[in-house]
Amino acid sequence: MDAKNRPGVIRLLIYMLAAAGMTGGFAGWIQSSDAVLWTASLNLPDWTPTGIVPVILSIMINQMIAISLWVTQRSDTGAIRFVAAALQIGLVIGLALKVCITFGGQDIKAAFLTSLGLWVYAVLALAVVGRCSRPAGWLLWPLFAWLTFSVILSFEVLRLNDASSFVGGL
Repeated sequence: MDAKNRPGVIRLLIYMLAAAGMTGGFAGWIQSSDAVLWTASLNLPDWTPTGIVPVILSIMINQMIAISLWVTQRSDTGAIRFVAAALQIGLVIGLALKVCITFGGQDIKAAFLTSLGLWVYAVLALAVVGRCSRPAGWLLWPLFAWLTFSVILSFEVLRLNDASSFVGGL
């Protein structure tokens, strides 16, 4: 891609506004629905982030994904650039589905499986994006750390609230 056709600062701002809007929309939906009551009824570990902390982390992580997508689209790596960009858009869609499945479905087993599936997808995305553009890949590491924490947290919530054969009564 020549310098004339690369995405500019305006596209970056659009990506960042869309990421912030998506995060704010989901946070508002969760806070205004019965998902808050459902979450309060669960047995949660003491180290569960509460209050505004998950929202702030989600905003920061989605902004990093937006910047990473922009950096990827500006790279000179050819066809892998399009694959990396598609995987990053898939990460955003996956995060949105994770919120919908967890808080909309209010099913802790589905929440755990969704977190685990998104973590596996993030490993693939991180490898491809990092190969396309190292700075874009570095920007995805906080997302990967958050998803790792999310898998551990969702497993612990599942263990504390559902001693079924799914977790073997751990």
